[in-house]
Amino acid sequence: MTKGLSRRTLIRSLAVGGLVLPGHRVWAQASSGGAGLLAQLQAAKSVKIGLANQPPYSGMNPDGSITGIAPDVVKIIMGRLGVPKVEGTIAAYGELIPGMQARRWDFVGACLTITKLRCEQVRFMDPIVIDGGSFLYMKDRMAIPPKTMTELAQMNLTVGVLTGGAHSQLTIAKGVQPANLKQFPNDPALIEGMQAGRIQIVLGSLAGLKAVLKGRNLPIGIVYPIPDNPPKGSGPVFRHQDTDLYDAFRKELVAMKKSGEFAKVSERNTFEMPPEVMDGTAEKYCAEAVT
Repeated sequence: MTKGLSRRTLIRSLAVGGLVLPGHRVWAQASSGGAGLLAQLQAAKSVKIGLANQPPYSGMNPDGSITGIAPDVVKIIMGRLGVPKVEGTIAAYGELIPGMQARRWDFVGACLTITKLRCEQVRFMDPIVIDGGSFLYMKDRMAIPPKTMTELAQMNLTVGVLTGGAHSQLTIAKGVQPANLKQFPNDPALIEGMQAGRIQIVLGSLAGLKAVLKGRNLPIGIVYPIPDNPPKGSGPVFRHQDTDLYDAFRKELVAMKKSGEFAKVSERNTFEMPPEVMDGTAEKYCAEAVT
């Protein structure tokens, strides 16, 4: 860690990724003069989105096609907004917001966890996934794993998290020493790092980790839920000024949830449908966020 770097500065840096340890209607342009982002995308018939490589949340297939619940939702909605082509770029979670602000992509089409610090920088869409953190550990190396974030810090374990993800800042906020925090680019790398002994425990989102473990006969235990790391909302992210695109996208997402179409997309991507997904709003989760 850089000399003189405070815990608060570290948390903020991790939160923004600055530290690496066939549709039915087309929307009219909402901004004056047709200069808004939605009008630009409609004219180009194409949109670029930033993605994290974490199936089943989001990812990219070998042929370049995008996959996961967030890209599936984006493709449906953008098609209905008159933008049929969706191109994805893979980046670490900590690079997604800076990349959008730098206009390397038009918005983030991944499941980005709603946190207090992120809500200050960008505008979250209503959540499309509600889930919490989970611990993974090697059963043959750890007889009694931590059950809470507090216990994790007290046990002084070396923890693996995704680079720039929400769990990076949370571990530090809960008392884990920065020297015990190791960041990895994706879920497979987390599992491999634990198997190799580089870390003692993995902290990550349950659906992504279970997708990696599927079909593997590994002596890995899972702790879920974690009481002091409760389920949070996550979803796509937009720049504050792109109100025309945001409002149109949100209206279509609400319609998808009411029609039952969203439930089919969610089920296809192996996600459950808690009530909070149907009625939870970005404003609610931003107001309740503490880290």
